[in-house]
Amino acid sequence: MRPITILWGMRPAAIIAALLALTATACSGVQRMPPTPNVLRDGSGSAKLSALSEPLRKPDMEILYVTDRSEVGRSERGPEYGYGRATALAFGTATVSLKPSPSWEELVRVSGQGDEHPAFALDMTMVDQVGEVVLTPQSLEVVDGQLKRNAESAAQLETAKAEFLALVKSKLDHSPSKDVYLYVHGFNNSFYDAVARAAILWHSISRQGVFIAYTWPAGYGGPFGYFYDRESGEFTIFHLREMLKVLVELPELERLHIIAHSRGTDVATTALRELNIGYRAQGLDPHTALKLETLMLAAPDLDVEVFAQRFWLENLGAVAKRTVVYFSSEDDAIGVSSWLFGSKTRIGALSQIKFSPAQGELLKQMPQIQLVECQVSGFASSHAYVFGNPAAMSDVVAVLRDRRDAGAESGRPLQSLGNGMWLLDNAYFADVGRPGNGSNGATHGGTAAKP
Repeated sequence: MRPITILWGMRPAAIIAALLALTATACSGVQRMPPTPNVLRDGSGSAKLSALSEPLRKPDMEILYVTDRSEVGRSERGPEYGYGRATALAFGTATVSLKPSPSWEELVRVSGQGDEHPAFALDMTMVDQVGEVVLTPQSLEVVDGQLKRNAESAAQLETAKAEFLALVKSKLDHSPSKDVYLYVHGFNNSFYDAVARAAILWHSISRQGVFIAYTWPAGYGGPFGYFYDRESGEFTIFHLREMLKVLVELPELERLHIIAHSRGTDVATTALRELNIGYRAQGLDPHTALKLETLMLAAPDLDVEVFAQRFWLENLGAVAKRTVVYFSSEDDAIGVSSWLFGSKTRIGALSQIKFSPAQGELLKQMPQIQLVECQVSGFASSHAYVFGNPAAMSDVVAVLRDRRDAGAESGRPLQSLGNGMWLLDNAYFADVGRPGNGSNGATHGGTAAKP
């Protein structure tokens, strides 16, 4: 019997219990810095932080944000954003502080040595909204039977675009690497969750480039919150797509990296799918137009057949220089989601199926698509293993900061499973920082991949 049939045959109490289980295993509640990634424990994490320009040499982290969440009030730290859907796309900066507050020297030391893990809580201390783009029917007019922005709205849009690009440029000016990292969160996340996770990721890659938290109206909560969040994901696709088109106009931006988690993977890949179709219709190369270096899909809540359509039949696999997909059969949230929607399987639980010989042959010929099975343990949530485990986070660092491709010869010593699939376990980069086993450039070191 198919899982969806089982669902409708269940009692309402059992269905609600399953939905609550999905909520409990979802990706909310980011509050503390995770253990230092293994790959940084040879001192390279400290060295990279020490080399930052003076404006960045402070414990507090300023994360850029873009959101279509509705504002629910104001506090001493600035605007508060809830789970409601806004008619405006707001952007600004959110400051994340560490508690207890360390000195810069102390933070540098614990961010790249041995087995000492930072135990800092993350506190969002300030939110500064810089601007917004208002999107309402009142901003439109009909000209020759076509809907267009009226003159006032068009002028406001250009002003907001200029403000947004100036904000990103001001951050890029202080970074030697002209990379922008865009994090798209998943189901049941608050505004704080998204910003805190972005701060964790930025610190883990030694605060290189500029990090943006794209945070959409999730976090409704309750037994049916998943359905609200799912439709909010559909609501936000237009905004994410248009924001990406503006962002890549910035001449100073050399490389874009998109990191999506859980339901955010569907949001991100749908927006990229629409951009892919649009650019190709204009005769443009989507990879060049988007400057897309990395597409990272962590614990994707995405149907495997939908993934196959997008990445093979619609050639989305050619849009990013590398696409890295992390999956685990132990992911409880993905298991519930697969059951809930009667999916063959979700990409996030990929090890439960095998590709057909034809699909395997395609993967062999597309090394830019790297499917990484994570057999890891020792983290708070089975759905947040990519961001909570020091071995998995080591691969995230190697991909995002160092732009390495899979394989020991490229500095990412994953175990090959064949057909574009790789294995990562708790031992990954675990010998880094031990006496006599430091990063030597052969197994764990190497040089960054060339752009």
